[in-house]
Amino acid sequence: MALQAASASVPIRAERIESGLQARHWSLNREAAAAARQIILLADGEGEAETDGIAYPVSAPAILWLGSARPVRLRTGAGATGFLGGIGNAVLVDAIGDEPESVSLRYMVDRTFQLSLAGQRVLSADIVRAFEAILRELRQPQSGSPMLIAAHVRIVLVSMLRISGVEEPAMRGRGEKSQVLQRFRQLVEMHFRDHWAVARYAGTLGISRDRLHAMCTASLGKGPKALIAERLAREAGLRLERSTLTIEQLSHSLGFRDPAHFSHFFKRTTGLTPGQYRRMMASSDPETIAGSPASFADWP
Repeated sequence: MALQAASASVPIRAERIESGLQARHWSLNREAAAAARQIILLADGEGEAETDGIAYPVSAPAILWLGSARPVRLRTGAGATGFLGGIGNAVLVDAIGDEPESVSLRYMVDRTFQLSLAGQRVLSADIVRAFEAILRELRQPQSGSPMLIAAHVRIVLVSMLRISGVEEPAMRGRGEKSQVLQRFRQLVEMHFRDHWAVARYAGTLGISRDRLHAMCTASLGKGPKALIAERLAREAGLRLERSTLTIEQLSHSLGFRDPAHFSHFFKRTTGLTPGQYRRMMASSDPETIAGSPASFADWP
């Protein structure tokens, strides 16, 4: 049985792959509201995931990480055992954190790859124990469960980083500017609801505000203030579309003390009032709406 956190806007899902006499099939990321990166850990047997018309076979002992939130079809063969997880962006942000290794973790999770666990007895055991702990917390949530789940996801990610050896190529292949922008991206994900000023982001990154502005403008075509505003507007748009919160409740959930301030911000950023946006999303194809908040998939 799949277990899923119900409190996060983008959940975490975990399930044990039990041995069976027949192949098993899953359809993942079918709904945009539940989109997540997928991780498949096979301890025994074989399987295959397919997304965007590309097949990714996996043979135990191995991990398959699917680094996009696109729909996935998964098949595991008879006798296969292991774990299946869907990790949403909110959980990933908490798990990645803002440490020196966070740049490499962000680089890793945005990619699709397979890792052999052959000869990785210690790290494999750590990953299995982390999955077991995540399942336990999802099965019987307690005080602090989201924090503990994020900690165990971090164990999985760091273990994968060590197995993959991606940290050194990632750091070597990306210049200082890209590393700073990756850290800035992660900080925005962690703090856009806190309405940090650009100067605070720059200070946390150890650079001047002017230097951060120059980096963002040169690489992304927008200043940091605009990028932060677009990330906040995107989150607001998702909540307007997928939640039943009132405008006042939604504005408070995004750190606005005054609903009028939120409405002014949203219209200035998207060209639509929150009410107009919610009505249009309810009656139209979201891709046809010119004011739809921007995505940050193209950050470096």
